[in-house]
Amino acid sequence: MTLTIQAISSHPLLTREVEKILADVTAFPVMPAASNEAEASSQESPPRLFLLDACSLRTDLAALVRRCRARSPGSKFLALLSPANDGHAEKIRLFYCGIDGFVDLHESWQAELPLAISSILNGQPWVPIEVLMAYVDQAKALLERQLLPATHLTAREEQVLHLLMRHLTNREISNTLTISERTVKFHVSNILAKLDVSDRNGLSPERLAMPRAADHLAPIARMQIAPANRTAPFAKFSRSG
Repeated sequence: MTLTIQAISSHPLLTREVEKILADVTAFPVMPAASNEAEASSQESPPRLFLLDACSLRTDLAALVRRCRARSPGSKFLALLSPANDGHAEKIRLFYCGIDGFVDLHESWQAELPLAISSILNGQPWVPIEVLMAYVDQAKALLERQLLPATHLTAREEQVLHLLMRHLTNREISNTLTISERTVKFHVSNILAKLDVSDRNGLSPERLAMPRAADHLAPIARMQIAPANRTAPFAKFSRSG
C-alpha cells in the first residue's frame, strides 16, 4: 500500500520548501500541507506518511502521533526537528511512541528528506544509530529480566515484540508483517505469557525499572543490528548458541 505524504506545519517557509522538495520526487504521492492537526484531521483519513514540523507545532509529538494513528491506522511519521535538539533522549522516547524517522533541520536537510521518506516507505526507520542501539539495549534488558525460565520467543514472536514495544496496534502489526489480526492476537498472548506481564503496557521502557518478584534471569536472547553510517536497518533479534 502506497502512503500519501502530508506535512503538518504552521511555518509557511518550511511548508513551501517541503512542497518544493516533494515536487521534484514524482514517486511520492503528496497531499496539500496542513497548518495544524485540526486541518489535517478534517481531510480524508486513509493512512499517510505525516511530516511533523516539531519547530512550529505546539503539542507533544507523541500525543499527536497517537491521535493521528487512531484516526488513520497504518500511518507512519517523520519528525522535522530543530538542529538545536541534538540529544538522543527525546528521539528515543519518540521512536518508542511510533515515530519512524527524524530529520534535523540542519544545512543539508533538503537532501536528506527524500532519502528519509524513501527509507520509511520501504519499511525501514530513519533514525540515528545511537537511537537504535539504545532501543536494542532496552529490548534485551526486557527479555533478560522478564522472560520466564525454560521459555524462548520464536522468530515471529520477536518480530511482534519489536512492534508492540513501539505501541503499534494489532491491526498495524498485521499490516506490517502481512499476517492476520487473529494471528497477531495469538502471538501477543504468547508473548505476554512468556514475559509474565498482564498487558502490553508492561512492555514499555518504564517497565525495565520495575523489579521482578523472582531473582532469576532468563536465558539471554542476543540481538544484533547491521552497521550503517547515518542510520541502520531495523534492529533484528538473533539467537546464538
